[in-house]
Amino acid sequence: MSGLRLEGLVAGRGKGFRLPPLDLTVEGGEVLALIGPNGAGKTTLLKTLAGLLPPLSGAMVDTGTPAYLPPPGTVSAGFSALHLTALGRARLRRWSPGLMPEDIDAARGALDRLDVGDLADRPFDRLSSGQQQLVLVARLFVQDAPVCLLDEPLALLDPAHAQAVEAAIRALAAEGRVVIASTHHLPFAARADRVLAFGPDGLKVGTPGESLTPDRIRALFGVEVSGCPCCGQALS
Repeated sequence: MSGLRLEGLVAGRGKGFRLPPLDLTVEGGEVLALIGPNGAGKTTLLKTLAGLLPPLSGAMVDTGTPAYLPPPGTVSAGFSALHLTALGRARLRRWSPGLMPEDIDAARGALDRLDVGDLADRPFDRLSSGQQQLVLVARLFVQDAPVCLLDEPLALLDPAHAQAVEAAIRALAAEGRVVIASTHHLPFAARADRVLAFGPDGLKVGTPGESLTPDRIRALFGVEVSGCPCCGQALS
């Protein structure tokens, strides 16, 4: 799958809020974590990349049709988990009145892959937050989108489900997709390939080691840390 290139992209909401111009290339197979305080513009950027908000200026190149996953708890539906997953293939069936058997088979395979196949016949709105998130990530797999945009994918999840969702995100990237995820979960950011930080000094891209130093975390969030966000080991 191809990558994503942003050329002077300015994301914002009318005249009230706008981010600085962003020049960025994200390769297929890469996980880019977006970090920064609430209100910094992470969701605004994701929705702009998803086509839900128009860019104020600049361009997106080589995006294909992206897939957007809102934060946990946002999606509510009485469909079965299997049907909701299969609906991810709806855009591939523009001339068909409904889902095809191969769509159901693909959805079942994606649920099994994430070890939630036993939830296939259960109503989506009766599942826990962690179960719902795994079902929605399974839907990303069947969408065949070259760019996956995830807004706070680990929010509200217990450690076991957070670990499972993170593994699924890595699997998406392993298939050659661009994966861009906003997060307040710094251990997840520490395991990303690169980090885009939304701070008082603008938008800065770097490795996790560069982006998650005590000084950078203090500048972003106004808090002190003494250990590595990933493992807790003391930092010099």
